[in-house]
Amino acid sequence: MTVENACQITNGQIVGARSPRAKLRGVSINSRAIRPGNAFVCLRGANVDGHRFARQAVENGAGAVIADRLRAKRWRNWPVPVIGVEDPLTAMGDLAAEYRRLFPTRYVAVTGSVGKTTTKELIAAALTARFRVFKSPGNYNNLIGIPLTLLARSQRAQSVESIGVLEFGMSSPGEIARLTEIVRPAWGVLTRIAPSHLLQMRSLAAIAKAKRELFDHSDPSTIAFLNNDDPFQRRWRDRWDRQTITYATGRDADFVCGPVTVSPRGGIAFTVNGRHQFELPLPGSHNAANALAAIAVARHFKIPFEEIAAALRKVKPVGQRSLVTRIKAVTLLEDCYNASPTATIAALEALAVWPNAARRIAVLGAMRELGPSEKKWHRSVGQKAVRHADIVITVGELAQEYTSRVKSSGGGARIVTCRNRDAAAIALNKLVQPGDVILFKASHSEKFEEIVARVHEYLAGKKRP
Repeated sequence: MTVENACQITNGQIVGARSPRAKLRGVSINSRAIRPGNAFVCLRGANVDGHRFARQAVENGAGAVIADRLRAKRWRNWPVPVIGVEDPLTAMGDLAAEYRRLFPTRYVAVTGSVGKTTTKELIAAALTARFRVFKSPGNYNNLIGIPLTLLARSQRAQSVESIGVLEFGMSSPGEIARLTEIVRPAWGVLTRIAPSHLLQMRSLAAIAKAKRELFDHSDPSTIAFLNNDDPFQRRWRDRWDRQTITYATGRDADFVCGPVTVSPRGGIAFTVNGRHQFELPLPGSHNAANALAAIAVARHFKIPFEEIAAALRKVKPVGQRSLVTRIKAVTLLEDCYNASPTATIAALEALAVWPNAARRIAVLGAMRELGPSEKKWHRSVGQKAVRHADIVITVGELAQEYTSRVKSSGGGARIVTCRNRDAAAIALNKLVQPGDVILFKASHSEKFEEIVARVHEYLAGKKRP
C-alpha cells in the first residue's frame, strides 16, 4: 500500500515530505516497536496521546505518520509523509478494512459477555482439522486490536484460502457495529450474555443490544450461531429470518450437551446430541458450552465429529484463563485474566467439584466495571464462594464485599481478609498444604499474576512466605 493509497482510503491530506508513491510496510501504534517503513498511527488513549511520540517514531524508522489534521499541519517540514485525518483510530480501521479485501479469507466473529477468547481458540482448533486458520492473537478484540491484527497479515497469505477467527469485544455501544463494518464476517458466534461492563452499559438489555450489533450490521447472508440457553438469543432467533444454528447445555438445540463429568485431572467430558463423545483439557462445566459453539461451527464446515473431538482434546489454555498448574501436590487454578459475576461463579463451581482435593481455597479479587451495583454483585458471588470453598481469601477493599455479610464461623468457609496482593501472598504461603486446590480469580486490573508468581516461588522452594 502506498502513501497515496492510504491517503485516499482515509480521506486524508498529505503534508511533510512529498513521497506519495512510497510503500508503507504495515502500521504501528508503539513508537519503540517501529519497523522500517511502518506507518505510525497517533492514537489518543485515556492516559497517553500518541501524537507526543510521533517524532520518536520517525527517528526510529517510521515511513509515515497518521495524525489528526491539526497536528499534521504543524509537521509540514518533517522528513516523512504525514497524513492528516479526522480521527486516527477511524483511519486505522478504514485501512484494515481495505487491506482485508486483498485476502481470500472469510471470517468467523465471536462475541458475548463470557468465554469469548476460549471459544475463539476452540473454534480455531476445530477448524484446523481441515482448514488453514488465521486467528487474532490473545485478546486482540477491540477497535485497536482487530485492525492491528488484520494489518499485520503477511502478503504471502494473499493467495491462500483460509478461515479467520476473530474475537469481538466491546465496552460501549457502537464498537461491535464498527468491528463488523471492518471485518464483514460470514459467520457470527455468540456466547452467553451476562453482567459485564455495567459501569458503561447500565443493564443486561443494553449489553444484549450491543452484542446484537454483530448481526444488525452484518450482511443478511451472515450465519448466526446462537446460545439457546440465553433468553435474549432465543428471542432473536424467533424474530428474524437469518440462517441460525443453535447450541445449548440445558434445552433443545441443534447441538445439545449431555451431562458433564470431571476427569481425575480436572478436565471435562460430555456427549453431544446423545452419542458423540468429547473430552476437553480445560476445567469447569461452563467450558462445555464454549466447546459446543466450536463443534457447531466445525460441523457447519462438514468436519467429522471424530476429527473435531481429536482437535479439542489438544487445546491449551490462553494466558491465565483456565490454566492448571501442579507444584508439589498443590494444584493452582489460574483464572485471573478477567472476572465477571457469571465467570467467577463458574470458576467457583469448577473448584467445588475438583476431584480429590484436600482443601479448596478461593483467592478472590475485585470484579471491575460493574457500576453502581458492584457491591451487590460481590456479595451475591460471595454467598457462592463460602459454600464452594473451604477457605476464602479476599484481596483489596472492594473484594471484602464478597464476605462482608458472611460470618467466618458457624460451619461455613474460613475467611481471610487481605488488604493487598503482598499480604495475600504471605497469608496463602503460610497456610497452603499438600493436596490443596487453589483458585485465583479477579479482574485483570488487580494484577493477580503477582500473587500467583509468589506462590509458585514458595512452592518451588525458592522463597520464604
